[in-house]
Amino acid sequence: MEKNFIIAIVLSAAILVGYNYLFPPFKAAPQVKAPAAAPVKLTAPAPGQGPAPAAAAAPSPVVSLLGVSGAPIKDITIDTSLYSAVITTEGGTIKSFKLKKYPDDKGKPLEMVPPGEQIMPLALVPAGATPAQAENVIYSADKDSLTLANGARGTLTLTTQGQDGKSLTKTLVFRDGSYLIDGSFELGGYPSAVMYMGDGFGNIGALPLAGKGVKRYGYAGPMALVDGNKYPKTGLFHWLGIKLGLEKPEGPVKEYAGKKGWAAVMDTYFMAAVVPSGPIKAILGQGTVETDIAGIQSAGPSEKFQLYIGPKEYNRLKAADNELERAIDFGWFAFIAKPLFVALKFFYRMVGNWGWAIVVLTVVIKLVFAPLTHKSQKSMRRMQKLQPLFAELKEKYKGDPARLNKEMMELYKKHKVNPMGGCLPMLIQIPVFIALYRVLGNAIELRHAPFIFWLHDLSAKDPYYVLPIVMGVSMLVMQKMTPTTMDPKQNMIMMLMPVMMTFFFINLPSGLVLYFTVSNLLTMAQQFYINRFSSDNQT
Repeated sequence: MEKNFIIAIVLSAAILVGYNYLFPPFKAAPQVKAPAAAPVKLTAPAPGQGPAPAAAAAPSPVVSLLGVSGAPIKDITIDTSLYSAVITTEGGTIKSFKLKKYPDDKGKPLEMVPPGEQIMPLALVPAGATPAQAENVIYSADKDSLTLANGARGTLTLTTQGQDGKSLTKTLVFRDGSYLIDGSFELGGYPSAVMYMGDGFGNIGALPLAGKGVKRYGYAGPMALVDGNKYPKTGLFHWLGIKLGLEKPEGPVKEYAGKKGWAAVMDTYFMAAVVPSGPIKAILGQGTVETDIAGIQSAGPSEKFQLYIGPKEYNRLKAADNELERAIDFGWFAFIAKPLFVALKFFYRMVGNWGWAIVVLTVVIKLVFAPLTHKSQKSMRRMQKLQPLFAELKEKYKGDPARLNKEMMELYKKHKVNPMGGCLPMLIQIPVFIALYRVLGNAIELRHAPFIFWLHDLSAKDPYYVLPIVMGVSMLVMQKMTPTTMDPKQNMIMMLMPVMMTFFFINLPSGLVLYFTVSNLLTMAQQFYINRFSSDNQT
């Protein structure tokens, strides 16, 4: 029983951690430069012909709307307490979006839109055109800049008119102290349009942040939430379904329609989402010429929407409504993960350091489960003391399995030992283990959060591998201290588990490894107490 339980734990850890190595949920497609669009007249789809999937459309020439009076290309700066942005009239797109509260590895405000991206965020084109063609549309702006403070609001309107009299208008309302932007677009002469967040935000991983390894443990790329369902589907079961032929792999361009939802591009810690005010038709692209795109298609010639461009802070996303907080993946045990996350933030407010907050949370969790752990450890100790009697029964009834099982059950009853007593208390703790793994792997609060000495970023791996090695050694010592019912050969094989777990954890964020290390040390202390001082060591 103990052997099977330990094997189950190892396999669970291997699936949880190793799967991210073998089948990461996102792999950036190589950037392919789309051919430039020829400056010809932009036209609507032919009557009776439905709009083609935007990102799947061939790069047919679509015009340059010249703009009223040949408006010159210029940049409009937006400055608030949380971010500074640049909107260019070339395409009416977001050219730069820097987060003031979140520095990059050089200590400068994090740039959400790396320069040189092919599809810039906020690209707007009539349905049937490709997002790359948005750059050919030149707008005029009603302002040269906006500086907002003390919760103030400011509005920017971008307009353009083509040679055929058709027009496009975008209106954006910015608010100081918020990452939410209210917006709308109006189409003069076009039946519908598609607005994209672009591939700029989707390549946040191109920043030095990717070198921290955090991208491996969270989804990065386009995502949509439509009527409560998240797309595209990811995870082990989806991958197995495709391999077994039970599910069909989705193409590079996906469309999902429903009553409400949002479309976004994101990585582990940041996201840019567009939320229509009414029904949604989300368009996601991945691995195409227009890589990492997410957008919405309007149901008519106008659309109201909200943008959220910023960090995946749970409280902000929750307050924004529209289920934006579901962009943070707490996994199967979200009902456990969310209270743990609240507790972690509470302890941070107490101690002022995220590393020590993790230590305090670990101690509290161990105290909560101390009775179960104590019962499990004592049960295994009792089982160990019965091993000589089990060996005699196996030898005596080796040719009669039915009689052997009966005699073993009688032995359990006589000595008041539950054969499942060592496993069940530990199995109950596994959901908490998985939930906390999710919390520590996705909490933006740990990004660039220092702990002590050499640990300057709890979202990054330990640069000197001190914590993983200490964790592996603690597992080895804990195995030596824990009573076992296995024979010497089996025990030698299981001694390889600390080596395997050290390998699995060596590149994990140090905040996660800190939790497991402290948890092991506390378990060792409890086992030492039981081995030396427990009055229930006799059977």
